Amino acid sequence: MDERRADPPPQLPAGSPAPPPDGPGEPPPRAGWGPPEPRRTIDWRRFVKTPRAAVGAGLVAAFVLLWPFSGFSWIPLLVGFGALLVVRILRFDGLLRGWDIPLAGLVVVIGLMWSTSPWAWALAAGIGVLIAGLLQLPEWKVAVVGLAICVAAATGYGISSYRTDAQIRSDLSQSNDRERAMIGESRPDLVLPAMLKAIALDDADPLCRILRDEAERTVVGAVQAPNCDAAVTELHRRVPDPTYKAASLPQPVQIGTEWQVDACATGWAQAVGRQLGRITIFQTAPDVRRFAVSGFSPCP
Repeated sequence: MDERRADPPPQLPAGSPAPPPDGPGEPPPRAGWGPPEPRRTIDWRRFVKTPRAAVGAGLVAAFVLLWPFSGFSWIPLLVGFGALLVVRILRFDGLLRGWDIPLAGLVVVIGLMWSTSPWAWALAAGIGVLIAGLLQLPEWKVAVVGLAICVAAATGYGISSYRTDAQIRSDLSQSNDRERAMIGESRPDLVLPAMLKAIALDDADPLCRILRDEAERTVVGAVQAPNCDAAVTELHRRVPDPTYKAASLPQPVQIGTEWQVDACATGWAQAVGRQLGRITIFQTAPDVRRFAVSGFSPCP
């Protein structure tokens, strides 16, 4: 029988160098050696386009806007921080999947809304939507909606603030008028004696308080004084001791709803001049028995 020739050993392809044998003295590669592993970084461009980042930016904008309107109250911040602690302690942060901090921010914004007006809420919401939309660019629809809300809320807030200020001014004016109506003499015939007594004593308050605005400006201009107090001092200098006893003074005469007293022969006309010799007296309010001076007229 013919003996079969044994198969030759496999040959390496031509041109492929044989791997070098491991030398007995070469140590194994150490841990940490070799090329460094790539560092993990956060892609902020992708992060700001996430819904969570958009909601967070909107909440921050709402907080920045509402906090001054609330008088910089720290209570909503403490409530929001407490809500975050409760979520973390109860281990709800894993269930919320990273929405625990936006949830705490929402609690803060809701707390600020309690101490502000609805128009401020709308303006804060509009700014929040606008910022969230800007972070979603080039998707522009959300940004346009936020801009429209901001314009509408700012217009409404401006109108509301103007009306509120006007109402406050009106209420304050009515309150001042009511208080002013309580100032005066209890009877018309006591007005002239009170004026003359104030001149004799150089006491500006009794005279100036019964002169209404137009009458006060007339007296101040007649004696060329800077104010009512200085005018009374000047009248006292001109007539230091006028007679102010009611029994010897002329009595007022009622003409319609007003009274007129002819003080041309008294110390009043001597001090201020005959151009203001006749005094017009009125009742300060229909339901108040107080009488003051509304104006003057010249002596005949």
